[in-house]
Amino acid sequence: MSHAYVENQLAPVWCNGDCRGAPRPGGLKSLGNFSAKDFIIRRLPDADAHVCWHSVCRKIAIEPILDFVIARLTYFFGPFLGRQAYGIGGHHDPIYANDTTYGCEVSFRDVFSLWCISLSFTFTIPQAYRVVRHNTVEGVSVFSQMQSLSGSILWVVYGIVANTYLVVTANVMTIVGFGTVIIAQVRHRAVSWQRAVVVLTVVFAIAVVSGAVSKDVLGLIAVIVGGTGIVPQAIRAARTTHLVGVSVATFAMVVVMSVSWGIYGLMIDDLFVATPNVVIVPSALFIMLRALQSHHRYGKTTDATAVPAR
Repeated sequence: MSHAYVENQLAPVWCNGDCRGAPRPGGLKSLGNFSAKDFIIRRLPDADAHVCWHSVCRKIAIEPILDFVIARLTYFFGPFLGRQAYGIGGHHDPIYANDTTYGCEVSFRDVFSLWCISLSFTFTIPQAYRVVRHNTVEGVSVFSQMQSLSGSILWVVYGIVANTYLVVTANVMTIVGFGTVIIAQVRHRAVSWQRAVVVLTVVFAIAVVSGAVSKDVLGLIAVIVGGTGIVPQAIRAARTTHLVGVSVATFAMVVVMSVSWGIYGLMIDDLFVATPNVVIVPSALFIMLRALQSHHRYGKTTDATAVPAR
């Protein structure tokens, strides 16, 4: 009967075909002329001392890949997910990732936070696409876009200061989206490029100085600026029915995203995360409904003077 040498975390184990063995001193020199299939060099947890060949084969073939993938994902998502995620790909075997004895349980809250982040990645895309595709910024508030872009800049700096890199990544995506709309507004002369540059430079300076003073101060400023960035767009939607440039899809995503972030904020008992959504959700719903009415009434009309706004 063939023997295989399994290097356990505590002691070498001789494993017979029936997967029962006992610690035995003697180490590698006691192996004799075993084939490569019989010779296993792998550090396994104590629970793996009694394993049959197909399980060990799976571990040797698959475990390094899982270890690499899980460790890299944890390195990226860990700062946002919290302490529980650091167990993944760490000192335990990823095959046993669902075994809470290894301290690697990932909660529903952690998964839900990734859902929130994924919405933050993408919600600006429909609005940016609409202004480029239809070549119009009609109905899109300059103040709202500038304030929202400023909030994203503040959040990026906050994420860097707080070492929360998912926040950085999410807001880099929103900067691209809001920035695309502002560039279109500059092209359509809704705002001058000088004004845009000055405002964004001042905001960046405030972010850097606030971050140097305290990340909590910077976080509070980011919540106030970013959380109220939708208000100017809601005011614009109330004053005119001509909102051809406004994307319904973006504000529908904002509603879902804000409800999700509100729930997440309550889950983690963080009022800074939950409170802004009290303003954002009804504002986004109002803008979405007004934009739907505008698109139905004016169709593809992109000039406010063509059909008088009411």
